[in-house]
Amino acid sequence: MTKITEQDRTYHRQLIWENVLDLFEKRNSLTHKSIIKSQRSFIHNLNILGKNKYKSIEVLNNYFKNPNKLLAEQIFYNTINKKCKM
Repeated sequence: MTKITEQDRTYHRQLIWENVLDLFEKRNSLTHKSIIKSQRSFIHNLNILGKNKYKSIEVLNNYFKNPNKLLAEQIFYNTINKKCKM
C-alpha cells in the first residue's frame, strides 16, 4: 500500500473540481440526478478520505435547488474559481 502525499491529495481535489465543472458544462444534456451520480462515483473511484469530500456535490445541489438560476450560476463559478484556480 502506497502512502498518499499532500501533493496527491491536492491533485485529487483539483481533479474533483475540474470534473464537477465538466459535468456542469454538460448540464443541458444531462439530468441533475445523473450529474450528481456521476460526480459521486468519480469521488468514490479516487478513494478520497475526509469529511469534505462531497463539497462539490453540495455545490451542485445548491445550484439545482436555487430558483434564481443566474445568481446560482454566478455562485457556482465563483466557488469553482476559488477551488480550482482556473
